[in-house]
Amino acid sequence: MREYRICVVPAYPLENVQLLKDRVLIPYVYYRQFGASMTIITQQKEEYPYLASLPGAQLHILPCRNAASHMEAAVNYVTAHHSEIDLLFLFGARLEYMDLAACYKAHRPDGIIYLKLDMNSGWANALPLDFEPYAAFLRSCDIISCECRRLQQLISQKWRRPVEYIPNGLYYPLYPAMRDTAYADKENIILTVGRLGSAQKNSHVLLYAYALSFLQLKTTWELIMIGSVTPEFREIYDVFCREFPEIAPHVRLTGIITDKALLHSYYRRAKIFALTSEMEGGCPNVYAEAAGFGCTILTTDIDCAQDMTDHGRLGRIVKTFGDIPAYANALSSLCADQAYLESNFDAVRKYIRNCFDYEHIVKRLRLLIDCAALEKDSL
Repeated sequence: MREYRICVVPAYPLENVQLLKDRVLIPYVYYRQFGASMTIITQQKEEYPYLASLPGAQLHILPCRNAASHMEAAVNYVTAHHSEIDLLFLFGARLEYMDLAACYKAHRPDGIIYLKLDMNSGWANALPLDFEPYAAFLRSCDIISCECRRLQQLISQKWRRPVEYIPNGLYYPLYPAMRDTAYADKENIILTVGRLGSAQKNSHVLLYAYALSFLQLKTTWELIMIGSVTPEFREIYDVFCREFPEIAPHVRLTGIITDKALLHSYYRRAKIFALTSEMEGGCPNVYAEAAGFGCTILTTDIDCAQDMTDHGRLGRIVKTFGDIPAYANALSSLCADQAYLESNFDAVRKYIRNCFDYEHIVKRLRLLIDCAALEKDSL
């Protein structure tokens, strides 16, 4: 069995929180099972306490002073260390990677480039495929994957090349509380986690849909919104609290939660996980976390909605974006169906375990990488 020395190169400086997301977790789990070493290179943006959750991974800080020189420093690193890199992991179909990929292939024609797209259909349609340096970058990638089936079909047809399906999932050792979670732990809580108020998240839709649902439900449900809050959404929330003083006490904005045990306690208690996004880059990491804790998913019809709900079996999809009454009706219906929420608790956890466990996913990735290596050997 080949053991690969892996180098993870983000297109821009990493934040601490990104160490425990797909861009690092997929190559890390692969390294734990099949790799010889793993190095993450980045300009230092902040401290990285989450690195302690990734034993064996090495973090190399690039000697650069600003974000503009991040990729230039990355190219210099790969030039100097190409002989120690068997598998180059790139994240996002970004123009910034063009020089890096060309440099690596020039020094290591036998090396493997794996590009994880992290894109949505809107981005896929906007890529400059007729720009030859960019087209050459895509051709240099030995394996390209995306995070949902709908996008896989679109990109494969558009690019006329194989695009693999590698979903965003879970690395179960990071979730010690998940195994012992029971439906009895659940409360009437609707949870969302993300960058509240960012353009693509449509956070105001959830806030006002909850208000409409609150008036219809016979039992009280709490809405907990976790994550950074934009000034614009803070203003919307303040207006909401003045408009609906009887509802406002049942809505909580927690801010960012970096304590993983505390964050997981919210997933453990919530019955419903709500997404109102107009778009996501691939599939949101929070989906697998929420479903792993047995939350039923209510989502808009983003690219990965069918995968997230197993075509509506394990959650509900609101087809129209930004439609507050439609989302409120779906939310009310879901909150009222306690029997479905309880039966779905075990079903969605089984689905996540079978289809979104990174320790299973990387076994298939290993086959793809080994096949790419064998093809190079035969040339």
